[in-house]
Amino acid sequence: MRERVIARRYAKALLEIGKKEGRIEEIHKELVQIQAMFREHPEFWKAVSLPIYPVEQRKNVLKKVMEKAGFSGSVTRFFEILVEKDRIGLISIISSIFQEFADQAQNRVRGVLLTPEPMAEEDFKAIRDALSNYMGKEVLLEKDIDPSLIGGVKAKIGGIVIDGSVKGQLNRYREKLLTL
Repeated sequence: MRERVIARRYAKALLEIGKKEGRIEEIHKELVQIQAMFREHPEFWKAVSLPIYPVEQRKNVLKKVMEKAGFSGSVTRFFEILVEKDRIGLISIISSIFQEFADQAQNRVRGVLLTPEPMAEEDFKAIRDALSNYMGKEVLLEKDIDPSLIGGVKAKIGGIVIDGSVKGQLNRYREKLLTL
């Protein structure tokens, strides 16, 4: 819980930098990229995260790698601060919260569209556009398959579930019959 509170502060600060520079999307992409680098190169992660190495050495390794990979100066500096404050271990939480903040700032919401089988791209786009109009925000949807739905679709967006599936209708009918 405490880690999430701390991570929120860092994510909010990074969002403010993104707003100031007009680079919210680019910063988010850089966060995703650096996390991928940490996963793919565990020795890099160890070199910047383990406190057995002096802070300046960890910062230098981080800076060299990030500059060589083409990261922006503001994101590089942000990561240097995380190393200085021994908060680099919070990066996945910071990134997740940053994405939430960025979505709010850009009037969008993320969700998943469940279907019993793959759907045509034009149908997917039509549903996404209808949900965007309904929500009053840009809806970013991922597709997922759930054969138990039988037919129809089920959308989970933020904390909202819109169930237009056959399974959902059958469950609602069952509930009504049980109350008779």
